[in-house]
Amino acid sequence: MNKRIYIFFALFVIASTTIHAQVYNWADGEDPYHADSIGGLYVGLNLGFYKAHNSTASMYGGYGFDREGARLPFSSSWLNQAIQGIPDFERRTGDALGGIPNDAWSFDESDMPGVMRYNATFMWGGHLRYMFNADFGVFAEINGSNPVTVGEFTIRTLGSSNLPGQQNPLRRFQIRGEEQRMIINLGVHRVIGRGARERSGKSTTLLPYIDFGVNTTFVKFEENLISLGELVQPVDLTEFFNQQGFFIDEARILTGVGLGAFGGAGGQIQLGSKFTIDIGYVASFEQIKLGEMNERNFQHIFVLKAIYLTF
Repeated sequence: MNKRIYIFFALFVIASTTIHAQVYNWADGEDPYHADSIGGLYVGLNLGFYKAHNSTASMYGGYGFDREGARLPFSSSWLNQAIQGIPDFERRTGDALGGIPNDAWSFDESDMPGVMRYNATFMWGGHLRYMFNADFGVFAEINGSNPVTVGEFTIRTLGSSNLPGQQNPLRRFQIRGEEQRMIINLGVHRVIGRGARERSGKSTTLLPYIDFGVNTTFVKFEENLISLGELVQPVDLTEFFNQQGFFIDEARILTGVGLGAFGGAGGQIQLGSKFTIDIGYVASFEQIKLGEMNERNFQHIFVLKAIYLTF
């Protein structure tokens, strides 16, 4: 993730340092290109960061879901089964706790993960824009991201502890979920303030813009894993085993489609008559549907769009 951050900001610095001040004397007719001349069809690349709303992160909190997408009760939850569902898994849990016997630890619903939160993740996509003139156009774009959510669950070790006053210390372990999201945006692009700056003889290289439109969000449940420490391999919660430890089934991978809208604002950098860079923020009101979960909330996007006029 750190490398992606460096790449994103490197592109921003390059774009910023390649801008040359362009102040024209419009009264004397000095005009290297007319505003209408940069209308036409643009294609481009979107790079940025996507911060998903935490309201849907609980999908990865260890309870799991049945074939219809309904949340399971604790007794049959994925996490409970992975911790103590069969004798082999109980021994694995004991090994993760330092090789203690099965009767020296406990796990119940109070040990399930609390709040699950998404991390900001890298976003990429393609952009197609038709500008009727320099300041007004319509666009379509497809963006993809893999939101990752993390949380903690606990296992209580029974008996005395080396810590004074703490009889049943808790051991904490990580649970992780990942999903795929593809967002299709159809919208309007509007550049603001060009006329006023031209009349005052100021540069129009950098101008504010706004975007708004509608979107469709495709979501896919990707994975749900737990880590029981360095002594045990990560455990895939979506794989199920019988009492003898043999694989018997895997979870149905849920997918969903939702409708929403978006609005954004930022700065547009015009590099000559063909190349444009937009740097801005987008508030994307998306509907996330997975199984019985159906949530509508704002997702936050910081994006850099590098766009080239084709014809």
